[in-house]
Amino acid sequence: MEFLLGGASSMCAVLFTNPLDVLKTRQQLEGELIAKQNLKERSYKGIRQSVLTVVRTDGLRGLQKGLPAALLFQFSMNSVRLGTYQTAENLGWTRSTDHPSLTPLLSVLWGGCAGLASATASCPFYVVKTQLQAVTSGSYTARYQHHHSGTISAFVNIFRQSGVRGLFRGYTASAARLGVGSAAEMSSFSVCKQFFLQYELFRESIVLTALASSTVAGFFTSVLMSPCDVVTTRMTNQAVSANGKGLLYANIFNCFLKIYRSEGIHGYYKGFFPMYLRVAPHTMLNLTFWEFFKGLYERYKKMVE
Repeated sequence: MEFLLGGASSMCAVLFTNPLDVLKTRQQLEGELIAKQNLKERSYKGIRQSVLTVVRTDGLRGLQKGLPAALLFQFSMNSVRLGTYQTAENLGWTRSTDHPSLTPLLSVLWGGCAGLASATASCPFYVVKTQLQAVTSGSYTARYQHHHSGTISAFVNIFRQSGVRGLFRGYTASAARLGVGSAAEMSSFSVCKQFFLQYELFRESIVLTALASSTVAGFFTSVLMSPCDVVTTRMTNQAVSANGKGLLYANIFNCFLKIYRSEGIHGYYKGFFPMYLRVAPHTMLNLTFWEFFKGLYERYKKMVE
């Protein structure tokens, strides 16, 4: 049930935050491996211009590109991530009664483990989601676009071209992204939740506690996860050879190095603003829905008993 509640909460959240994910993906791919000073024209500069560009080229529906794949990605990722972390909490593995100072470190450890497990479960859906979000009918400075007719078509095309390996393209970067992001999100959420529950105002409201805790968690997640997020997007969307090998980046380290040499530190934080605008509310909505669903489930169990 912990796994199901985690997946359901994330699917509710992504309905609201997918447009920001589309903007983030477009900004991360624009001007790929081109120095900022050499990028003459940008179609996705800032939130306002990015929204106008998407609407102008793809219509309002363009803001929800890749939504079916995003829903599948969020369910597979967060059902495993939140379910694993909640199971660890239920078993007492995130707390140390003998050494309370170890509790934050245990939260980071199990948050990271949950992120790594979720990366394995969700990587194929992330590949499809990114490739669908990157495609536009307008002028676009991304090096490559994968033209799929839909979510199912994307899975079929990728499998035919590269086999199972194609569906796990960029897996190492995805594992790093979710490992870092989940460790930051889950540990900071748990610590903040404990802090806020010291006050009566928060003890009386599950939703208010979740909102306050997830606001802080979203900030730390955005700052720490952005470099890995950019690398994952780049590796996932790159063109491939006939045998399915990436033509631009050989591995995660090669991708990090190429971005730094061509775009500097700035390259690691491309799309940061829409990412923060997405991660913060997504974290708030996701964890708030999660707490809400857990509360309903606890009430249901009491009623049955």
